[in-house]
Amino acid sequence: MVKVVMIGVAAIFLSLFAGSSKREYGFAIAMCAVAAIAAYGLSRVSLIIEQIQAFENAIGLEHEYIAILLKMVGIAYLTQLAVSLCRDAGQGAIAGQIGFAGKVSMLIVGLPVISSLVKTIGELLS
Repeated sequence: MVKVVMIGVAAIFLSLFAGSSKREYGFAIAMCAVAAIAAYGLSRVSLIIEQIQAFENAIGLEHEYIAILLKMVGIAYLTQLAVSLCRDAGQGAIAGQIGFAGKVSMLIVGLPVISSLVKTIGELLS
């Protein structure tokens, strides 16, 4: 985590310094920092997946539900990243639409869980 913080702080200072002469340079530096931090985060995802698989085996959860959860987390992360980048670039309207599309995508991915829940409630009530 210290590496991520150092990359972020260095990118802020470099971006402010380079951005004072040309805004495009500051944005390019910020994009490089985002890519480096995202690469670091993605390199750590395997540890999370291993732990989730251990939970799955210990509890006996269906793999389908874990896969849906991981997809939803991925959509949320990518959506937030894109929204932040758009807002940093001064494109608030595009950021809003990306946020909306991300929410719709998460709902679509979660439909099997909602369907299963409704079916279970229906069985309990009848």
